[in-house]
Order: sequence, then C-alpha cells, then structure tokens
Amino acid sequence: MTDRSTDPPERGLLTVVVPMPPSYRGGTEEYAYQVARHCSARRPVHIVTTSVRWDGGQNALSIGSATMDRLPAREVLARPVVTGRTAWSRLRAAVERAAVVQLHMPFPRVEGRVTRWASRAHIPVALTYHMDAEFGENPRALRALLVGGAYRRWSALPALRRANAVVSNSLGYARASPVLSRFLPKVRVIQQGVDLDRLRSSGPAPPGSVPPRSPGVARVLFVGRIVPYKGLPYLIEAVGQRVQAGHPLELLIGGRGPQLDELKAQVARAGLGGAVRFLGFVPDAAIGALYADADVVACPSVSLLESTPITLQEAMAFGTPVLGTTLPGTEETVPNDGVRGRLVPPMEASALAQAIGELTSRPRPTGATLARSWSDTAEAYLQLFSELEQQGPR
Repeated sequence: MTDRSTDPPERGLLTVVVPMPPSYRGGTEEYAYQVARHCSARRPVHIVTTSVRWDGGQNALSIGSATMDRLPAREVLARPVVTGRTAWSRLRAAVERAAVVQLHMPFPRVEGRVTRWASRAHIPVALTYHMDAEFGENPRALRALLVGGAYRRWSALPALRRANAVVSNSLGYARASPVLSRFLPKVRVIQQGVDLDRLRSSGPAPPGSVPPRSPGVARVLFVGRIVPYKGLPYLIEAVGQRVQAGHPLELLIGGRGPQLDELKAQVARAGLGGAVRFLGFVPDAAIGALYADADVVACPSVSLLESTPITLQEAMAFGTPVLGTTLPGTEETVPNDGVRGRLVPPMEASALAQAIGELTSRPRPTGATLARSWSDTAEAYLQLFSELEQQGPR
C-alpha cells in the first residue's frame, strides 16, 4: 500500500474520494476499496480519504496499485469531518489533477467542495450514492435531525446537482430515496460485487469459529455490523417465536457494533440464552465456513441505510438459502422463491419466523447462485468513467 500526499499530474488519473480509510471495514469501505483496487489494474488511481479510525494499515483492505492520501479529520456524529487548510489544499490538488473523479457519498462538506472544484476545472464527476445520511447514535434526536437537514441542503443536494452521473446499487433504491429520487435522470445502476476468493482462500477457519451443531437443530446466521438498521431485534423475536412453538432452532450473530449490549439484554429477557449465540468479530477465514454451515443466512434490514445486504449475496454464492426484507434493492438482487431465498416486510417478526420455518423445512438447494464479482463491478465503473471523459464536463 502506497501512501502519497503529493503527486504530479498523471494521464488518465482517477481520483477516488472515500470518507473512511481502508482499515475501517464497513460496507461502504469494502465497496469503495474493492472498486478502486480493480480499477487500479487498468488505469492510475489515487485515493483521498481521512485519518479517522486508521489503524496503521495492519488490517486494511487492499488498494492494489493505487496511491493514497489520508487527510487529518475528526469524527462528529459518527461521520469524518476534514480539518485544517492544509488538508483542504491537498484534497483540492488531488481533484484538480484528475481526469475523472469518483466520490463516495455521504461525505459531509467534502462532496460539495469536490464537485464545485471539479466543475470549475471541467473535470467529470461520478458520485456513488450509498445511502441517505443519518447522524449520530440516535438519528431521530433533534440535533441529528437538524444536522441532517443542513447536510442535505448545503452538501448533498449541491453535490448531486453538479455531478455528471450518480451511481446507485439499484433503481428501486434510487426511486425510494427522498434525496436521490430528485436526480433519476443522472442515475446509473451498478450492482455491488462479492469477493468470494477472499472468503475461500483466506485459509482454514480458526478453531472454534464455527460452533458445533446439535443434531436436529436448524441454524440461522447473521454476520455484519450490529446496528439498528440491520433489524436484529426482529430476528431475535422471530427466533423466539419458533423456539416457543417447539421448533429446534439456534441463531448465530457474528459482528460488533453499538447495538450489541441492547441485543444481549433482549436475549436475556426472552430467556433465549440457549438459542442465540454472539460470536463477536468474525475473521475472513471463518465467514465462508459459517455461510456453508448455516441453514439460513439472514439480514432483516429495516431502512434504506442498507437495502442491498452484501452478506446475502455472499451466502447465496455458497449455496445457502437467505432471508431478507422487501426493501428496494434487496428485491432486485435476492430471490423470493422460498427455496434459495425469501423476502418479508421489514419489522415483522412473525413474517420472519414463518420464512425461517419455510426455508429450514425444505431440502437445501443444489448448486450455488452465480455471484457478481467486484471485477464485474469495476468494469462497469471503468466504462462509465470512459463515457464521462468522452462527453466532457456538463
């Protein structure tokens, strides 16, 4: 990994702007750095990100042959905020020497300035719109709502107006988003990929990472960040309903996040300690084994903050049935045939319980669902960048 803050202009340079560094392993970061890594095999790529939650690169996602600059920043309401004149100057220089710019949203303040600088320098910009931004641990708190309104007015909307193209994972999400739906003529749908090579080639699963199974007990798996928009309280309630009805079932929850203590308390109150296990952080070497072992992989998202769970696509590629919700995006990528997958309305524990029963009572489907790779996703981006360069600035 090359970390370089000042570079001479390069022909065909793609400047990629990402809120968090590659040591932060969230869904947006997985997406951003996978695309940058694959693009870097075909054209020069320079990444500009922040120092927030940077761990020295010990566990960082690969960026291939791309170079990287990490700007000084601080975290405010769970979002990185770039600080200092020098940081802004470095960012502007990286934008103005690019042939094309890709920026991952939401990135408060940065997205507005980047698109303004690029527009003035006649450099095309593609925004990748990951989600409608929410702020803080409680996005419904008054302060968070006020900040969100200001963000949309002064940062998100100006950036979207200036952009040459806006990428969304799905057309359904773009139409449902109260922000992105205003810019549908600019939207290009490029679905995210999965990195099955990483899951299959990261070595044997660490001892104990896949808990032993009890005969006759169906196993449901969740892996991901433990945050409210994943809908885990409803999944735990659904498992409780199945267990109380006399169906042998266990739920494995892998991952970390701010909602962990709340979920543990819910499990204790419901007396489900024997049916729900918290695995903590799950290393790459164990994820594939857990997918293959599970009877169902679930991600019952409840908001547009995650309408296309990558874990469900990964699990399908391992041949495991999946359970999601009828959010735009998920409906475009996950089957709802009751064999390979089932989708239910968000926040409906009874519907989740019924779907778990349906999927675990049928024979496991034969074969895996063909997965879209990150190389496929990057190829679609490279085509988009080429089109934007040929069109010139708006």
